[in-house]
Amino acid sequence: MDYTPQNQKDKQKMFETIGITDINELFDVIPKDLRLKELNISGGKTEQELLNYFSNIASKNKVLTSFRGAGIYDHYIPSLVGEIVGRSEFWTAYTPYQAEASQGTLQAIFEYQSLICALTGLDTSNASLYDGATATAEAALLALRVSGRSKILISEALHPEYIQTIKTYLENSKAKVVILKTSNGSIEKSIVEAAIDDDTAAVIIQSPNYFGVVENMQALSFAIKEKNSLFVAVVNPLSLGVFQAPGEYDADIAVGEGQVLGSSMSAGGATFGFMAVKKALEWKMPGRIVGQTIDKDGKRGFVLTLQSREQHIRREKATSNICTNASLNALAGCVFLSGWGNSGFKNLAEINISKAKYAFNKIKSLEGFKAKFERKIFFNEFVIETQKDIKKINRVLLKNNILGPLDLSDINENFQSCLLFCVTEQRTKAEIDKLVEILAKI
Repeated sequence: MDYTPQNQKDKQKMFETIGITDINELFDVIPKDLRLKELNISGGKTEQELLNYFSNIASKNKVLTSFRGAGIYDHYIPSLVGEIVGRSEFWTAYTPYQAEASQGTLQAIFEYQSLICALTGLDTSNASLYDGATATAEAALLALRVSGRSKILISEALHPEYIQTIKTYLENSKAKVVILKTSNGSIEKSIVEAAIDDDTAAVIIQSPNYFGVVENMQALSFAIKEKNSLFVAVVNPLSLGVFQAPGEYDADIAVGEGQVLGSSMSAGGATFGFMAVKKALEWKMPGRIVGQTIDKDGKRGFVLTLQSREQHIRREKATSNICTNASLNALAGCVFLSGWGNSGFKNLAEINISKAKYAFNKIKSLEGFKAKFERKIFFNEFVIETQKDIKKINRVLLKNNILGPLDLSDINENFQSCLLFCVTEQRTKAEIDKLVEILAKI
């Protein structure tokens, strides 16, 4: 049976086993004022009545217009994505790390890897990781493994949660993490050149960075390669529809957050992280790689080419203890990229730039607001400095059902009185104009 109910005798036996007398005791950890007071469905209802009842409850939720990004973004998810990932054969997000996994599952991962390689311009992709933060930390570990060095240089314009994750990963190792200062919202080539030494395993730089600024990755790559260090590029995959791919500016490793490729915001997760590398690094990658081969009859087939986690090989030889690759979200990314295609994906990226530029020009022209970085290229995020009360700004916006920009004052000491706005293809001209009108009146 799909569902087996318990009678009162069964329930009483279960209560006695775990030491309670009533099922409500299981919820004692939840404060009483947060618990649902009443769910009026006793006596039985028809399906239509039940749907109407819950629809009325759901209608009390606030639906906000979002102008906030900082790592998780409000993008449109085409129906095609839900249609595919909702199929029963894909329902589980658990990773297929067994060599005998189904051909369909292996092929889906192989196609995902192929698309990530095409997007980043690099040779090999793994089967995905947990999220952007852990993917970046794994890139640092990979660089330390292959170089035999012990220093990681990181731009301070990298997402602060990524920086925290890297430090956590390396906390009990001999590796040293050095944060490089930025100037005018980006990292200067001279800063990188001065900081690199013979013990530098890798330099990690994000573009567009946490403040929305597009870095000069070509120049930075040249400086890093001159010192024979590895270059880790942290990228927004959607921005690669218009900006150079990491492989084009000779990055060794490309990582990032895949949420923008068909995963909902969902209060911050679940999402997936991606990693692609040059061929020389592929055997030191964490996680798994699915490869294409032929069977004994000459027919195309798919296999796990690499699985180097500690459950499979000796612990001291393992590259990672990653157990789950968030394959359902990675599949969503695969469907998202396939659905848009080359020209559609480029057009989507251009719309993000266009709408963000429109909002940027409108906001910076308001009295009491100005651009933090006037002559910088950005993607869909930008920093605005204001003389006005930031807390009041976001309170007023929230009253108007708008999730306002991120207050950067607590993020970076050099960004007091600064707001990080985000504008994606989801935002309409009317919504942007309404935001500007409210800001003008505060």
